[in-house]
Amino acid sequence: MATNQAEVRVGLLEGPWAVYQGLADGLRGEGLQVLWVTRDVRTLLDGIGTDPPQVAILDVEPEGDAHLGCPATEGLNLLREARKRRLEVRMLVLSSAHAQDFISQCFDEGASGYLFRQTLTTNAVCTAVNALVRGEKLFPVQLLRNDFEHPPVATSTASVLLTLTQREREVLQYVAGGADNLKIAAHLQIAERTVKSHVTQLYRKLGAENRTQLALRACHLGVRPPPDL
Repeated sequence: MATNQAEVRVGLLEGPWAVYQGLADGLRGEGLQVLWVTRDVRTLLDGIGTDPPQVAILDVEPEGDAHLGCPATEGLNLLREARKRRLEVRMLVLSSAHAQDFISQCFDEGASGYLFRQTLTTNAVCTAVNALVRGEKLFPVQLLRNDFEHPPVATSTASVLLTLTQREREVLQYVAGGADNLKIAAHLQIAERTVKSHVTQLYRKLGAENRTQLALRACHLGVRPPPDL
């Protein structure tokens, strides 16, 4: 067990899968500090506001199984509300939902990671939590594979990056880290409308249709989030 994991604070929106797996106790056994466990979305949002973890884990059910726990739409609403409140926490979604539209929506609404629960272990969740704390984003393999089927217009990494200005590269780093336009503007000390202009140019140059796809393209190009994010 890594000693630095004891410093990592997590909160858990617990669903039937997490209960069955004994996820909260398992994470504690891996050395993570579980601040609170709840099955209520409002309680989770209050917990993030008053006793913020570094990572909030959301055990979300597909719509057909919504009677078992937090339904997918409610999970999206939770992510959206946390983003609106500008809560400084990384969101990790655990679900058996495979619909790419839903997964993309999760990232668009502020998720930093998404893991399919099939064959998932407590150790894998712990590894994911630590990756998010380091500023990484975790995209499902299926979503990455789909993006590979629609690569950027330029064929080589070097040629794609050479089309970007220095400022566009900086903005792309923050997009890769999941930052929204307002946060990027604050970090780079530029106007939010200027950030929007750069993001629009990045969409065009990298052939991306939305922000999640832009972050995926950044990952494929080896772009890493900045250390101050």
